[in-house]
Amino acid sequence: MSTPETHAEHTIDEHAHGDDCGHEKIEHGDHLDYVHGTHRHVLHGDQYDEH
Repeated sequence: MSTPETHAEHTIDEHAHGDDCGHEKIEHGDHLDYVHGTHRHVLHGDQYDEH
């Protein structure tokens, strides 16, 4: 059984993750994930993917 790809409910314009965004950063391979509630966000184009 595969896990479907899920996209976050908000765009970069609504909230931009970064050094001062207030969310915990976690290194994940070649990028950073940002802990957002019970999941992680990673930048993908003009929106965030959820991990």
